[in-house]
Amino acid sequence: MSRSARPRATALLAVLALAATTATQCAGPEPLGWTRETGGSNYDFYGLAGRCDREGFGVINGFARGRDTITAQLAQMYRAGQRRLRIGVFHHRGPDTGTIMDSTGGDLSPANRRNLADLLAAVRAAGFAEVEVAMQPSDENHPDWSHWREDLYQENWNLVANLRPVIAAAGIPYRIDLLNEGSPMSTEPALRRYAQRLWQDYTANFGKADTVGFSMTVWIADRATQLAAVYGDNPPEVFDVHLYGDAHNGDERTQFVDADRKMRELGYTQDWIIGEAYFDDRAAARGIAQAIAQTGRTVRYLAQWPLTRARSCADVDVAAPIAFEAYGRLPR
Repeated sequence: MSRSARPRATALLAVLALAATTATQCAGPEPLGWTRETGGSNYDFYGLAGRCDREGFGVINGFARGRDTITAQLAQMYRAGQRRLRIGVFHHRGPDTGTIMDSTGGDLSPANRRNLADLLAAVRAAGFAEVEVAMQPSDENHPDWSHWREDLYQENWNLVANLRPVIAAAGIPYRIDLLNEGSPMSTEPALRRYAQRLWQDYTANFGKADTVGFSMTVWIADRATQLAAVYGDNPPEVFDVHLYGDAHNGDERTQFVDADRKMRELGYTQDWIIGEAYFDDRAAARGIAQAIAQTGRTVRYLAQWPLTRARSCADVDVAAPIAFEAYGRLPR
């Protein structure tokens, strides 16, 4: 969903439960499950032009020019109860676009490296407890190649290696998604080869404690069959899954339960982060909460994506993901 369009433990918090008054109105006595920690949003864009155009508003590429707006939005999100963010590094071999940054040679420009550091400092200053940074290679850098591109692989891998110290130096607990929605399906051999190679290179150099590996979008149950091919006997300690209910794959509860069943069959009982879901969506919240209760899968937190179920734009239809009512708020 979030690919470019050519772009501590504390008392368990009811961050996926609906308000009690709503819950009593819903049919059936089914219990609601709980995430372990309070989540928040994917925060990649601080505005939209012409209702749907996000390109000029990337929070990393645009931090210097949008600092005041971004800082204010971070404060609003925190006041709305959000405590964890997911931030994408959109990049390609080519000029900056306003969101997608030039990664030619395997690094961002000095200005964009500084923008990333300043953004993470602002996230920390706003009070957020944790951040996930998701690598978002775009255009030819995205590894849906018809033939292997060693030059682009090296560029993407070096970008990860060069940005990791910037992320770690921010002083906020973090995890890295090595390729957003990069966990392959059984029909994606090029993506599988890319993920295998990057996982081997990353873990050989840095271990696996600060990464979720490759996040998984629908159809998750099929992607689960490729986990052993990607990770071998060294899987990540937590998985990032994305849930978007639709007519073909089922609602969020169905997707969650099917994915949990397949992963358990294959021996993967690790905690999940739900890294994307529809923005401030009560149906998604209730379905996910019921699935947690039904399966017993530990979900650490959920990060909503700034797209409503109405999908009035292709990828993003929310200028800034402030509201967090459906997925819960910290107690006042």
